[in-house]
Amino acid sequence: MINWVFGVSSEFSQAIIQTLDGDTIQFGRNKEDKEGVIKVDYHPADVKDWVEDNIANLDTPDRIIFNINTGMVQELPSPMHEKKPVAEQFQIFNKWWADNRSQMFFKTYLMDYLISYRQFNKKVCFITSQISADHNPEWKRLHLYKNLRAVDYELIWTLRSKDCNAFGICPAANTRPLEWAEYIGRHIQTDTIGKQHWLYGVADTGKGLGFVKYSDWEKTF
Repeated sequence: MINWVFGVSSEFSQAIIQTLDGDTIQFGRNKEDKEGVIKVDYHPADVKDWVEDNIANLDTPDRIIFNINTGMVQELPSPMHEKKPVAEQFQIFNKWWADNRSQMFFKTYLMDYLISYRQFNKKVCFITSQISADHNPEWKRLHLYKNLRAVDYELIWTLRSKDCNAFGICPAANTRPLEWAEYIGRHIQTDTIGKQHWLYGVADTGKGLGFVKYSDWEKTF
């Protein structure tokens, strides 16, 4: 069993990695070299060379996990018509995309490469948020963050349409991050995850951790 994990600098990621069986190859973008971690360059101008230099000679993985930090997202003011000048609001609107477009393109490019040249059709887990699928009015002000996470969803659905077992997992409240991470790591390795659901949210049920599940109405595995 071969695991590839992208985004490995946090304790959360390392806790997931510790639960995985098989061999795990870690990829990170930290500026400082870290032993055992392959440095990633997410810049679109470099992605082709990076894949050929770092991926081409590796064995095809059985599981891929993306836990790439998106940074903080600044939300738009409301009512927009009465708040900041439109030019400033447009800068806010663009910033979330500018800060994350390189890593989103990288994930898209990498998965297309693996499917096209390696016939990859295994498991792909995105550590993301369920907030774009959750219509709770409590989150109505998080417009830009929902936009950002919806891009993850679209990549998940695209991969599922190409016969990959792709799904997202949301740590939700994440009040006990290392416990959440271990729970996620264990469940990523089960045979059933991703078969009938494309998105999972970890929740404390009062009797332990459990999943809120979002069904894939069109395709199951």
